[in-house]
Amino acid sequence: MNLFDDILRTHRGPATHTEGTFSFLNRSAWPASEGVRNLLESFFRRYPSSESAELKSKFETQFDSAFFELYLHELLLRLGCEVAVHPTLKGIGAKPDFVARFRQGQEVILEAAIATDRTDKERAGDARLNALYDAITSKTISPNFFLRLGPIPDPDAVPTPKKIRKFIKERIAGLDPDVVQRAVQIGCELPRWTYRDEGGFELEITAHPKPPESRGNPEIRPIGAYPGEVRWGDSRAVLKKSIDSKATKYGDLDTPFVIAVNAKWGTGRDVVAKALFGSNEFGDKSDGVWNPTRNTRLSGVLVSTVVPWSIHCAPLCLYHNSFAQRSCRENPWKIPQAIARDSGMQWLEGSNSAELFELPKEWPGERWDN
Repeated sequence: MNLFDDILRTHRGPATHTEGTFSFLNRSAWPASEGVRNLLESFFRRYPSSESAELKSKFETQFDSAFFELYLHELLLRLGCEVAVHPTLKGIGAKPDFVARFRQGQEVILEAAIATDRTDKERAGDARLNALYDAITSKTISPNFFLRLGPIPDPDAVPTPKKIRKFIKERIAGLDPDVVQRAVQIGCELPRWTYRDEGGFELEITAHPKPPESRGNPEIRPIGAYPGEVRWGDSRAVLKKSIDSKATKYGDLDTPFVIAVNAKWGTGRDVVAKALFGSNEFGDKSDGVWNPTRNTRLSGVLVSTVVPWSIHCAPLCLYHNSFAQRSCRENPWKIPQAIARDSGMQWLEGSNSAELFELPKEWPGERWDN
């Protein structure tokens, strides 16, 4: 069984805004996409055949979770482990993602988690915005101009994309890119319009002439600048929430237990350390994931920020729980690690992602096939 289809691929453009990652990877003719497919196929061949059909199905519906599970399985293999996928634990109904046994005999239970700060409402808003962006970029609505979109304060109020598309198309139709370019050169402003509807929704649209060599090319999207998105604070709360949701899932275990978290953003050392050990000094009053009386069943947290195109350069660090009932510090992890000491954090060096996965710095290749 293959993870991706054995087909002739001719699509050389980017994904649509509403397209899933698996769908895009499966049809993309980018050299980089081929590099990713080939690597994931090699991972998939080493995944247990008894579990492969379920994982393949999950790739198509829950890509982030499926990708991270396949990535972790391969990582454990490259750390020299024998890996059992979804094993049955004595006296426990739920099955963890992995049990890994190192060559020296040490075992560890590992559970995967995805850290995201998007609520269901925000994801629904994202879907509406992506449908709007696809409506604007589809077909040839603006073959000679890039469009800059103003801020959209309330995605819930986005109207039917068809109306905005028609609005833009009507105004673009009367513009000559060469005339606009000459006007800008002598100090005139770029063409700008504001779409308004009866519901109070407003969207400012600015047109920028494309360079002559880019005009009329359907592979070049007309949206040149999207509405900005600002994140306040850091990812501590998101990391804590994702870890807490898994920390007590299997009860009292007789084997070290590690949660592996794939965080979308904010995995700097200081941020992760504060999420785990708290914003205060390490001790009884810590407001982090663990302290002497909280989450002591959890041996450590493995943190990364990895996507299919960044396997060769994704950061990796295993943070050990100083208060764990069962430590896994003696395991030959090979990867960077962090241990809390009375004097502060001790950072242990280890193999980076390129070394572990044996990938060159130029992997996975060019996105655009020249």
